Amino acid sequence: MRVSYQHTNIRSGNESTLLRFTAADGTRACVLVDAGGAVDLDSALGDDEYLNAILLTHAHIDHYRSIARNVRHNAPIYTSPATATLLERTLPEAQKDNDLGEISKALDALEPIDDWTAVLATLEVRPVAAGHTPGAAGFIIRFRDRTTTDELLNGEQHILATGDFTMRPCAGFPELQTAYPFDIDAVLLNASTEDSYQTALNESLQTVLERAYAGSQVVIATSSLTGLHYAILLRHTAAELDRELPITMVGQAAKLYNAIELDVPGIETREVFERTATVLEQGRVTIAGPESPQKGSASRLLNAIKDDPTGVFVQLATGDAAPVANVSCTTRYIELRNHPSIETIDHVVRELAPKQVVVKHAMGDALKRFQRRFDHCFTWGTNDQEVHRLYEAGEWQAPEWITETAATQIRTRQWESAQNQPFDPDGTRAPVRRDAVDLEAEGVDLDALETTFGHPSTDPYSTSASDDGVTAVDTEENRPQRGGDDSVEAELLARLEAIETKLDRSRETIRARVLSDGNGEQFLYLLEQADIEPGDTVEISVSGTDSEEGSG
Repeated sequence: MRVSYQHTNIRSGNESTLLRFTAADGTRACVLVDAGGAVDLDSALGDDEYLNAILLTHAHIDHYRSIARNVRHNAPIYTSPATATLLERTLPEAQKDNDLGEISKALDALEPIDDWTAVLATLEVRPVAAGHTPGAAGFIIRFRDRTTTDELLNGEQHILATGDFTMRPCAGFPELQTAYPFDIDAVLLNASTEDSYQTALNESLQTVLERAYAGSQVVIATSSLTGLHYAILLRHTAAELDRELPITMVGQAAKLYNAIELDVPGIETREVFERTATVLEQGRVTIAGPESPQKGSASRLLNAIKDDPTGVFVQLATGDAAPVANVSCTTRYIELRNHPSIETIDHVVRELAPKQVVVKHAMGDALKRFQRRFDHCFTWGTNDQEVHRLYEAGEWQAPEWITETAATQIRTRQWESAQNQPFDPDGTRAPVRRDAVDLEAEGVDLDALETTFGHPSTDPYSTSASDDGVTAVDTEENRPQRGGDDSVEAELLARLEAIETKLDRSRETIRARVLSDGNGEQFLYLLEQADIEPGDTVEISVSGTDSEEGSG
């Protein structure tokens, strides 16, 4: 058996790779891993070559942008069951704003699998969980070579194509495993990294929970798959805190949630809505897309709250969305890209102890850095679309630029690494399906959230949105500031002088705390019940300020 790889979009993401498997009798199989932007199989395949399968790792458009144009020769598109279901919804929606080709061909070719599936008599593939996003999968590719001297494994060799992955589960979908009941001989390694994901996740949860519990209308704009992931984490976090938190998913995010038949208590879905008021409410979190609110549900909801100083618009950016500006509502822009850290990638390669690593989804300097990163395996960080031979005549090949002396040293370290490789006899038996949500495993800092929000009966800053007498307030990003300095009082008095409309009701005196959003806006948090409704205009007089209690 001869095995080679060829990058097919080195300048447009570098997530797509064509693998060729050639048996001793000349039989050849061509397998494409992902079909991102600018993949052109007409130029990659030879006149005598045929596409046998496409392995699609997950339903992010940068991994399927060219898939409809590259389906040919009756080749199936293998995915996890969840990804197949999601693609049936995402492809038609993505086609509205992108020229994806004849998507009906891709939809017809979709073939969900969760166990070993034969491509040839000596070549099989199987999805394995990969974290990253709901339904994401890597693929184990198993081929048999009768020329190998490894009789113990019957000549079986294994390649792991990670796809985009994390070592964290995602909305209950399991993370990438590093222990299998066989050796992983080669890894097609997606090397996209993100060191700040957990910090950004917990920053966003603090902000959203704080504002929702204070009674604000909270709108989250993000991609549909991230919205699906985030809604599940947010609702399970509220449940752990023993706090009510109504969540509504709208538009495409709602469609994907319904498509994979999720049913999390406290999450409602509205795929279509005529009036924004039907999906907005004080103390409710509404999740919409896209993350750039120039269109779709996100645009409609931003227009509905942009003039409300107590409203909150949070962008969870997974791409290059521009932050919202020039609105009266509070805005937050948080980059939330669920990729592994560089240390996690090092851990995965160390645990798998492969003979070969082919670096994908990296370009330029990042590709060069990875090429020199691992000293116990042969690392292919090629920046071209040439055909590179990985395996032939029973042996995994060293890159042609490696000297024989260096190759011998790498093979020695390779053998030493393999001695400590973990082994799991049940490693690939679990399908890529959703399990119970483990918030801490997914990166949620429950201890910090419990400290802030876990005691509503004693914490004056942590008030349920359903409590009587609570009006919408604004706060700082992570915790409310205790009011009381002279500048805050002076600013509040200046703003109150501009109020011309007064409530036509009897005068009553209640206590309130002055809060700030850190951007020059001040709001009152009522410490006692009052017969007023959110949105009412009131006239107040400030009789004094106490740094601990506050009064008004």
